[in-house]
Amino acid sequence: KTLGALLIGWAVTRGLLDIDADITSAYGVPSPRPYPVTARQLMSQAVAGLHGPGESWLYDAGGTFWLNALPEVFWKATGRRPSAVWQEQFAGPLGLSESFKWQGVDWTWAAGSLGTCRDYSRLGQLMLNRGRWPGVAEPIVSEDYVRQMHTPQTKYGPYANYSNPCYGLLTWLNTNPHSDRGSRRYPGQCRFWPEECWLPAGSAPNVYVASGIMGQTIMVVPDHNLVVVSMGSTPDDNPVMRVMYEGVCMMFPSDCSVPIQTAPYFAV
Repeated sequence: KTLGALLIGWAVTRGLLDIDADITSAYGVPSPRPYPVTARQLMSQAVAGLHGPGESWLYDAGGTFWLNALPEVFWKATGRRPSAVWQEQFAGPLGLSESFKWQGVDWTWAAGSLGTCRDYSRLGQLMLNRGRWPGVAEPIVSEDYVRQMHTPQTKYGPYANYSNPCYGLLTWLNTNPHSDRGSRRYPGQCRFWPEECWLPAGSAPNVYVASGIMGQTIMVVPDHNLVVVSMGSTPDDNPVMRVMYEGVCMMFPSDCSVPIQTAPYFAV
């Protein structure tokens, strides 16, 4: 999903797509909800309620509720296939391996990419670099857009709270470490965020994650200029983010203000 957000960011950076425009009136894409929606609202996934964005949040795991509208929005806004842009603007410049595949990129961004650990590390590095890549003169994605990706995006009037303060633009956030509550700045309750996946107390609130199925995960840790990747195949993938950060704590012990629980998930 986060890779789709990067594609949208490429178009936004070039002025080809307005993520705050009604997708129907601006791009001719029917709303998947019973009310008008924008690309930002779809990427925030805060469109589960019946009355408007921000009422309720739901994780559209398979893309069939609303996320599969985004490739069409991209196509209509830019006049280009997402697959062509991905290859030319991301896979090529980042040096992704020949084995990297994203066969469904033209119609679904819910899942489907397949690559090496180094491939996903490079994508994490692009985000850590705030959208820039060595040897590429212009940002692939603007710094402002990358910031929006890892800032809570799930509050829309008239609702006072964020419907999920642990979610940005198709990106998971560590808004209030070791908690499923938001913060004073981003009030609300985190959804789809069970205790076993909470990052340790002491971890930084600016950590963010691209979380894939079966624990295939990219974690960006800006305070340590660090990207961590999990390539496992873990049916119970909720603890994976926590376990990944426990590895960070082994390098930076001050990041964990409570003892880490390594067993049975983490082995050195």
